[in-house]
Amino acid sequence: MPATCSVVIPTFNAAHVIGHQLGALADQVDTPAFDVVVADNGSTDDLAGAVDQWTDRLDVRVVDASRGRGVSVARNVGIERAQTDRILICDADDVVAPTWVRAFADALDVHHLASGPAETVSLSGPSAGWVPIDQLSTGLYETWGGRTYGLGGNTAMRREVWERVGGYDEGFPAGAEEIDFAWRAWDLGYRFAYVPDALLHYRIRTDLRGVLRQQYNSGRGTATLYAKFRPPEVVPKSALRRAHHELLLLRRFPWRGSGDARRMWLTLMAFEAGKLTEARRLGCPAP
Repeated sequence: MPATCSVVIPTFNAAHVIGHQLGALADQVDTPAFDVVVADNGSTDDLAGAVDQWTDRLDVRVVDASRGRGVSVARNVGIERAQTDRILICDADDVVAPTWVRAFADALDVHHLASGPAETVSLSGPSAGWVPIDQLSTGLYETWGGRTYGLGGNTAMRREVWERVGGYDEGFPAGAEEIDFAWRAWDLGYRFAYVPDALLHYRIRTDLRGVLRQQYNSGRGTATLYAKFRPPEVVPKSALRRAHHELLLLRRFPWRGSGDARRMWLTLMAFEAGKLTEARRLGCPAP
């Protein structure tokens, strides 16, 4: 039976975890026919061997997405190579719920763009408490001006959206590239629909260094987003207010708090550092 939707998985050196995601896709409930495109962004591990183990249960193939580095490149190549015009995007290190494909396939009958909830505890353990992300989301994420977006690794869209938006910006820092895509889609009149049954089990880095790097990149992406769009409702802090803000953050170090409280403080500081560093590089105020 021909595929009616395509699952795109941008991937880099994920041979050790992608089996969990492919297994979840193989176990989908009441699902329409779909194909899976693993977009390899230049992996040096045995990704092909890990994927080959699932070819008897999934219509899955690996495509070369190494023409540039980054998740946006891999997503764009994966979407280009997908067999259908209905695109479902997830990441190699996460795990989708059994109703994920069906929920998104049904949503795309009505909507052009959709996302669903994310749960962080089951794959992340204690590190789920280190970052300022809801451990179980209950709606779309919101940015400046009430603009909403979905996680890049839990997105469904019709191909025409991707084409009209111009794909994911391959020069955008990882960490907010999906917000950039959502803002450009918003300007064209596309709005995310929220699909409660499209649940994603999201993996936060389980080592502190990885979490800090992730938050630093998110800060860089936030600064880039402001520099690119300059939303009028955002008033950057003056140099004096910025210094006061950073001093307050430093004073909030939880000297008497738990180890998790200190790790949470460090992730906040990593986000601020990324934001300030990228704003300085771009020559614009930090939001």
